[in-house]
Amino acid sequence: MGPKAHFFIAQKGKISSLKEKIFDLFDRIISNKNIDLIDIEIKGSTKNPVICVYVDEPGGITINKCTSISRELQQLLDEKDILGSGYRIDVSSPGLDRPLKNQKDFARNLGRFVKILLTQDGKELELTGEIKKAESAFVEIKHKNTSSQIEYDAVKKALIQIKWK
Repeated sequence: MGPKAHFFIAQKGKISSLKEKIFDLFDRIISNKNIDLIDIEIKGSTKNPVICVYVDEPGGITINKCTSISRELQQLLDEKDILGSGYRIDVSSPGLDRPLKNQKDFARNLGRFVKILLTQDGKELELTGEIKKAESAFVEIKHKNTSSQIEYDAVKKALIQIKWK
């Protein structure tokens, strides 16, 4: 069991290092387009990896932009010869089910409705409302007939909600 564990750790370290290298490379290209690189995941086998790239911008990212980014990133990987030839890149938005985690996430979603689970004075609360502001230290949510400023440290989980008309 010991040798297998060491092998797994070595492989996990390689993947982590590869992920960081690819993230840094992609981030330089994507940020020049005023688009946020949210995350990348490396899935699949080592011979045929799938690089899942999650990007977003205020108002949401379009399919056409994802396609354009995918082609550009593939060309970059081919030029740098980081993965060889047996890989695939999937570029998409992070999706509505991805929790909002920081000021950039909230700022990107101004005007949208969000459900926030938070801790305040030792109590867990749930708040649903519209994101009005995303400042450096807090997010402002309009709910019912009032607004609340919630510090990011108090947010346990925040998810975009679809408002049915």
